[in-house]
Amino acid sequence: MNKDPSQNTYAVIPERLWNGISDRIQLGKAVVVKGHLIDAIVPIGDIPVSMEKIFLNDCTLLPGLMDAHVHYSSVMGPAFLAAGVTTIRDVGNNLEWILQQRDRHAKDLSAGPSILCCGNLLDGPDIYWPHMGYAHRSATDIKASIQHHVESGVDAIKLYAGVNPTLMKVAVETAHKLGKFVVAHLQDTSAEEAIKFGLDEFEHLSGCEVAWRPATQLEDDLMIDQLLAHNTIIDPTLVVWDRLGRILDHSFLHDNRRIWVHPHHLFIWQNYQSRNAPQENRWRYQGAMVHLKRFLRRAHERDVTIALGTDTPFPNLVPGMSVHDELAMYFDAGIPAIDALRSATSINAKVLGIDDKAGSIIPGHRADLLAVKGNPIENIQDISNITCTIREGRRFQPKDLLEMVNSFFNHEPDGAVSKDLWEYVKANLKK
Repeated sequence: MNKDPSQNTYAVIPERLWNGISDRIQLGKAVVVKGHLIDAIVPIGDIPVSMEKIFLNDCTLLPGLMDAHVHYSSVMGPAFLAAGVTTIRDVGNNLEWILQQRDRHAKDLSAGPSILCCGNLLDGPDIYWPHMGYAHRSATDIKASIQHHVESGVDAIKLYAGVNPTLMKVAVETAHKLGKFVVAHLQDTSAEEAIKFGLDEFEHLSGCEVAWRPATQLEDDLMIDQLLAHNTIIDPTLVVWDRLGRILDHSFLHDNRRIWVHPHHLFIWQNYQSRNAPQENRWRYQGAMVHLKRFLRRAHERDVTIALGTDTPFPNLVPGMSVHDELAMYFDAGIPAIDALRSATSINAKVLGIDDKAGSIIPGHRADLLAVKGNPIENIQDISNITCTIREGRRFQPKDLLEMVNSFFNHEPDGAVSKDLWEYVKANLKK
């Protein structure tokens, strides 16, 4: 890993370049990085002889990936970078802690990806995740929480499953008056109700009943009409439902990417409650996958804005690498590889409100880049063939990042999600 590149200028020379927006790959182009930013995109022949050059043979260079649905823990950062993920949005954590992590990552590029955050999960009267969440019994309560979060400097507001329609309406109105984007995991409020109230984005396709069952084109279209009419964004996180449905699948035990996962989290995965739940609980998710993919495909065909997130670190979601898995699921749903990759780059950047500085390879944008062997536009599986990741001009190799991750394994992971999942598993083990 090289030193801080604030005064460094060099040229990245891949075999293929995809800028995150275009319908086609560019050949014969180089990206000039100056300090933390992309300075220019030029023909290879125009690069000064004296300039440092990074040759990437048989590689495709593309924008750094983004994961729009993460619950961050202190032991994840290098794994995200190793997977080419240069930006994450944390959608539920301890408010003060995640703000500190956001600042730490901004100052130390080696700590992990750039972080945007929502603070606590703002829940209804009965809190589900005690460390990540915060309970609200009245409109006054939730207004006060949103005001506090906005004043603390969050990037968006996250509402959780127990927020009922009355609280949802008040919360969305309050956040919008304060200029904040609102994300929600729906349960006690339906997708139709939340859309009507002006919710900006909902996660997991939760609350969207039609997506979870066999449905006709007309039924899907009626739901999609509402999404389009209100410019509502969806972030399906298909991979978390797949993992919960297949939590007993032994193939995950042989996933060599588990070397990036802290032993504490591996223990949680191996003792997660749904492993011992009635089979029907797992079958529900297994059976729903085909319907969720069908709805996703139809939403894409009609130009609904589709973000891409994972719900890391829930069971068998390897930090960063689960973005590759979600991309494969989008492709399996019938979304072309290039459109799936847009969801993880330029579309996610727009959803996160940072498309003026990230998400595409454009002069003036942050030098957040990913080089992979092969061509993921033609074969989405190639996205996993990481050669190097560049975050704000600083280059990282997977082998160096793995050494950093291994150094964390002697320390307990910090972060509200690790605490909540640990307590959830401990309570199950006592039964």
